[in-house]
Amino acid sequence: KQWYQRRVAITAGEKETRIPVHLINAYNGITSITPIKYQAKDILKDVKEIASQYDQIIAVGYSQGGIIWRTMIEMWEDHNVVLFISIASPQHGFYGTPPGLAMFKMLHWVDKIFRSDKVYEIGYSNVGQAVSFFNMYLDPTHYDLYLKGNKFFPELNNETGTAAEKELRKKNFLKLSKLVLIGGPGENVIDPWQSTIFGYYTKDGFDKGMIPMEESRFFVEDLFGLRTLAERGDLVKCVFPGIGHLKFRDDPNMLRRCVISALIPLL
Repeated sequence: KQWYQRRVAITAGEKETRIPVHLINAYNGITSITPIKYQAKDILKDVKEIASQYDQIIAVGYSQGGIIWRTMIEMWEDHNVVLFISIASPQHGFYGTPPGLAMFKMLHWVDKIFRSDKVYEIGYSNVGQAVSFFNMYLDPTHYDLYLKGNKFFPELNNETGTAAEKELRKKNFLKLSKLVLIGGPGENVIDPWQSTIFGYYTKDGFDKGMIPMEESRFFVEDLFGLRTLAERGDLVKCVFPGIGHLKFRDDPNMLRRCVISALIPLL
């Protein structure tokens, strides 16, 4: 059903924009918990084959797919991605109940466990890092442990690695002509919802305020090029209220305001 809904939404956009659309049917269902770096490397093979047919391509990633797309862009040296649209994706990570388990928030004990001050011990363990959603886990109250224990996200955010590796990832990211970040306060899976537009909790954790993208370490230190994109005028945030996580896949009003509007300059 979910695959059908995505196909219907994408087909509608394809008819409206006349831009050919290719869907990557991979790592659905339980296989989506495969570590993200492995997924990205595997999917990139198919993406490169599709991309070779065009002078330039547009990348659209929803939820975890937005993280996979950013990973592929940073590792793809000669990519021809001109526009990257990230929809309801935890680009700054998540804190609290993991996205894959958010549906169980109705069970009080589940949310209580994942809001405990010891959950980082699970997230940053070898077992935790073997599951995709913990690859995106960022506990701001234990930042040193995040840098040490998370085997994926610090690298994606250019916080770890050699100077040459960091330079290459940033160079690849900055080949983008435009980045569009889409999310909204109705988000009911990603915690906090502001992560979809690179905002996040402060170093004090839950209920102690938020910092916007412009005050985050990723932006201030321009670790992978976020600030450079903004200063170039090539970063757009589209905050769309009133819909939950699943509706960000196919809500027609959101698609028109946030997605189709970003495509118009390329038509």
